[in-house]
Amino acid sequence: VDVLGSRAFGVSRSYFAKGVAAGNVLVNGKRADKASSAAAGDEIHAEGLGRFTLSSVGGETRRGNLKVQLDVERS
Repeated sequence: VDVLGSRAFGVSRSYFAKGVAAGNVLVNGKRADKASSAAAGDEIHAEGLGRFTLSSVGGETRRGNLKVQLDVERS
């Protein structure tokens, strides 16, 4: 979840991970932890930053990462 959150809000991965550790991130209404993951259709809410929905997960990039589509609403 920290990778997606950092991409969605333009913050560092470590910054978003600190929010997860502090309990400020919810995945579908449940508190996220460092092992949380998200699937297409999941909504992630980050206190103070906003929320985003993982719209779709596509193929892989050249580096082997997954291509994702995020719908972001900033607060």
